[in-house]
Amino acid sequence: MQVLLLSTYDLGHQPFSLASPAAKLRATGANVTCNDLAVAVLNEDAVRDAGLIGLYLPMHTATRLSIELLPRLKEINPDAHIIFYGLYAPLNADYLRSIGGDSFIGGEFEDTLVGIYQNLVKDETTPTTPLISTAKQEFNQPWREDLPKLDRYAHLDVGDGTTKIVGYTEASRGCKHTCCHCPVVPVYQGYFRIVPVDIVLADIRQQIAKGAEHISFGDPDFFNGPRHAITIIEALFKEFSDITYDVTIKIEHLLKHRELLPKLKVTGCLFITTAVESTEEDILRLLDKGHSQADFKNSTEIVHAAGLTLAPTFVPFTPWTTKEGFLQLLETIAELDLIENVAPIQLAIRLLIPNQSALLGLTEIQPHLDGYDHAALSHRWHNRDQSVEKLCSAVQEIVEAGAREKRSRRATFTAIYTAALAACERPAIDLPDLMNASEIAIPSMSEPWFCCAEPTQEQLARL
Repeated sequence: MQVLLLSTYDLGHQPFSLASPAAKLRATGANVTCNDLAVAVLNEDAVRDAGLIGLYLPMHTATRLSIELLPRLKEINPDAHIIFYGLYAPLNADYLRSIGGDSFIGGEFEDTLVGIYQNLVKDETTPTTPLISTAKQEFNQPWREDLPKLDRYAHLDVGDGTTKIVGYTEASRGCKHTCCHCPVVPVYQGYFRIVPVDIVLADIRQQIAKGAEHISFGDPDFFNGPRHAITIIEALFKEFSDITYDVTIKIEHLLKHRELLPKLKVTGCLFITTAVESTEEDILRLLDKGHSQADFKNSTEIVHAAGLTLAPTFVPFTPWTTKEGFLQLLETIAELDLIENVAPIQLAIRLLIPNQSALLGLTEIQPHLDGYDHAALSHRWHNRDQSVEKLCSAVQEIVEAGAREKRSRRATFTAIYTAALAACERPAIDLPDLMNASEIAIPSMSEPWFCCAEPTQEQLARL
């Protein structure tokens, strides 16, 4: 049976979660085609020939794009069995079923995909209820031969005017933490699973052979299993001392495992992404982030002391955000000299509440909810202070204009700071001198870490 695995968007990376299940399916005899619509057009011949079509849903944007794509798939091949897999598949299973989906897999999906494929080959019944597994499974070396070349994906801007071709892999999936707003939580429920060291290294090795000069580790938290992580980066450095990499680590783990940060520096880590979300203590408590504003400041200092770059991410607009709290966030970023480290889009993000989010269990959120929006795949909410909503819109416009006009991060930050002062009815004289500070070269991805955007016209055109 022919199998087609589709990805519509994966943050600019060559998708591990096409390559990994493709390898597992091929090992069972399946004829697999991978089609990444983030950088390629739809392979209509592969759609027409497939008995099973899998759509990978790692995030909100990818889910929206896959829903847009589904009618075309059905038109070309109305008989194919449609599987949605990834974090957002079980969370949206009822809606996906209503529009033509057949199976829905979350968590550790490779073995379940193989099981459904084998049932279809045998013409046996396949479950249509959402299937979530966090069980340990065997991994095969990801099969990437069918994917576009790495130089067609997002690249690394080193910060000195040079760029690097980026490979992508995962050393673990899931997370041991249960932050309320995180889409990992409803699926993994505090569990995480490691990908064996030999599989991770083999995957990195094959990408380096194809031109990768930098590896981005996509683990929700690289230090969920610190010994596993250190084993991998030590082996990577021993074999490829000139290859750099980046990781994502929770603030709580940066503090707990601070003694490991020099090891990251020595082995080639260029930057660490960390989800700060807010500097308002009440919001951090409601999101169950496990850190405080003081912890954010402390982690910034220890990462800097280790010679590493911190790339903070935020969810600045929530039902509980205050104008003063947003201004405090900007003040903190400036105080910590992180203006160049923060992609402007991170200052414009509005909290996304997907179906089955743990946030829905909070008493504090109930007065802010305005019903579920099926088209947007999220729960609508409002901030009781309409001036905060206006500030959010203003910041989003500033960020869009900055991207369109190719302004520097510092110029966009200054414009946002000015808007926040005006919203708080503070005089413009309170604006610190942000433009005259020295601009330090900061390594960053050409596609910012951001997963809840509306699909763009360019993305829709490739479907």
